[in-house]
Parts: sequence; C-alpha cells; structure tokens
Amino acid sequence: MRIDNLLRYAVRILSAYSGEIPLQSFLKNYFRENPQMGSRDRKQVSEMIYCFFRLGHTLKNVSIEERILTGLFLCNHQKEQILEWLRPEWHEQIERTLLEKLAIVRHKFPEFNELEIFPWKNLLSEGINHGLFCLSFLEKPRLFIRVRPGYEQSLSIKLQEHHIDFRDADPVSELPFKTFSFAPGTKLDDVIIINREAVIQDLNSQRTALYLKPDNKKEFEAWDCCTGSGGKSILMADLFPGCKLTVSDIRESILKNCLKRFKEAGVNPDQLFKADLTDLHDIPRRSFHYIVADLPCTGSGTWSRTPEALYYFNPGVVSNYRQRQEKILSNIASRLKSGGVLVYITCSVFSGENEIVSAALEGSGVLHKDKDELMVGYSDSADSMYAARFTKIR
Repeated sequence: MRIDNLLRYAVRILSAYSGEIPLQSFLKNYFRENPQMGSRDRKQVSEMIYCFFRLGHTLKNVSIEERILTGLFLCNHQKEQILEWLRPEWHEQIERTLLEKLAIVRHKFPEFNELEIFPWKNLLSEGINHGLFCLSFLEKPRLFIRVRPGYEQSLSIKLQEHHIDFRDADPVSELPFKTFSFAPGTKLDDVIIINREAVIQDLNSQRTALYLKPDNKKEFEAWDCCTGSGGKSILMADLFPGCKLTVSDIRESILKNCLKRFKEAGVNPDQLFKADLTDLHDIPRRSFHYIVADLPCTGSGTWSRTPEALYYFNPGVVSNYRQRQEKILSNIASRLKSGGVLVYITCSVFSGENEIVSAALEGSGVLHKDKDELMVGYSDSADSMYAARFTKIR
C-alpha cells in the first residue's frame, strides 16, 4: 500500500473516532471491518494514530496530516518510512535528541509549545515536574513484568535463550521480587507463561508492594475491594501465602476475567463478589485486617499508554472522581478492624484524586495516615501512581 494511502487511512480513522471507547478496541474493530490492510500496514497506521494523540493539546490548530507527521518525528528515533516519503527534511534528522527535534518543530510551527501537551499544571500533585511530564508523552512507555516466586532463575534463562533484551527494573533490590522491563512492543506470550511465571504489571504498580506489606506475618483477612485486572490480588497472594483474600469489583465482566486470571496464577480467593462500594448496603457486613483500595480515577498517570484519554479529557471530572473516592473510602473504612490497615491507591497525577482525598480521609478522625507517596513514572518510562497507608485508630 502506498505511503499516501496509509496517511489517508489514518486521517479517516481519526475522523471517525470520538474517544468513547479505548483506541485499542476501536482500531481492532476497524481493522476487522476493513481487512484489506495487511498486518504491516495496520501496524503503521496504528503508529501514526497514536503519535497524533501523543501531541496532546498542542498544535490543535493544524491539519490532522500535519499533527501525524509531527508526532511521528518527535516520538521516533529510528528511520521512519512515512517521513522519508512525505517529510524528507525531518526524516534526515530523526536520530537527533528530543530537545533538538523540538527546536526543529518550533521553527516550522512557531505556535508549538510542548507545555501545552498537558495543559493542566495547576491540577497536578506536588512532586510532578510539569515540563518533564509533558515530554513523557513523546516517549513510548516500557513493558514491565513481575517475576513470581520460584521462577527467577528459569525466567532469566528463558529470556536469554530467546535473545530478548531486558533490564532489571529494580537494580537496588528495593522490592521483594524480581522485576524486568522491555522495549515497547516486545512480544512475550511465546516465551513466558503469563500469570503463572510472571505478571505483566507496571513498575509503580509493583512498587505499591512497599505499602501493602503488613507489620507482621500472622494470619489475616485481606480485601482487594476494587480488583480491576486482579494484579494487586495476585501480588498479595505472592507476598503473603495463606492470607484469606476477598476480592470484589462493581463490574461482573471484570470478575469473570479475574477468575480466569486467578486460575492461571494458581490463586484461590476466599470470597469473590460484585459490589457498588458507594452503597454501604451493597457491602457484606464483615470486617478485615487489611483493605486495598485501588480506586476508580481519571487514570492520568497511565495516559502515556492511552494518549487518546489525554486528548479527550475533561478536567471537570476530577471533582466527580474525588467525591466518589471519598464516599467509597468512608464506606470501606467501616469494614476495617481496629488497628487494621487501609492502603489507598490511584494511577492519577491530580492532587484532587490523591493528596486532597488522603487529607479528607485522615481528617475524619477514624484513620491515621502512616505514610504516602507520589510515585513518579516518567523517569523510568513507567506509569505514575499515588499510594497512602492508613491505620484505623478507633
């Protein structure tokens, strides 16, 4: 397929996409309905579309074609066929540093401002460097795995035998397990038994283990109240074998997927149920030593993986998420035993979903905040997350 046709396909798809469903799902459906494109062309068109969204809210006054080409130039460091054909003067300089390429783009588009990629600086949690965070959207995030207990040596040998390049993502051995990172797009399904030998989990999601660890290893009852994909549940099962683990989520489909994943991982929850945590009557009347609350949020700390969410984001939803989180935390705290631990987690960079919610929770007088941390991901090509650990005092 000729290069100019690929560009037209990308423009056509972008014109049809409204952000209502994840871009990955939209593209999968689109390519199924338009099978004339081969796998190589689908990959190239997808790359063009993702690069369009990686520019966030800068250069929104130029054509779709110009945004695609600019995104391809800034987000790639190797020779790019599309640019070679349509923007050869940029193609020749694709291997320059990002700062040098930013200057080249500003020369063509004086209105270009990288700080407008993510324009909501005033909403950020303290500790986020706005400039570096904006630039992180121009870098594709790495793939991270957490090696499960007993597979550390065999997994390393497998990766080496298959000549897969990987890094130790935790060189100072801060975490109680091995964690590896890979270049974006690395295929591992044919090498690793996913969920059994290793779990695909972002680096900072793995680092929440430092907050999940109880003060002692006696038997305890733990509740992963918003399980999502189930990664935190598997993490707790690995950290504390024998703990009585309860799992819940508001979505039935999520729980079905989790059951499949738990079976692959060899994890057997003590109880699993569907619940709307904003409704206290929907929560079983039992208490726990330990509650993990990875709560619904904007997901802004993960937008380098889903840049379409950045492009379509409405900042007004932050307050809605905050109110929902505060309601959930109030309800689940009532199910925490005296002296028990609650760990509140988000994958957000907004203070309205992080520190402000933590302050309100501590201000209730029921819980004491032991520690909290904004785990910045852009220095590791990872997601950014927030975690706070509380102890119930009455």
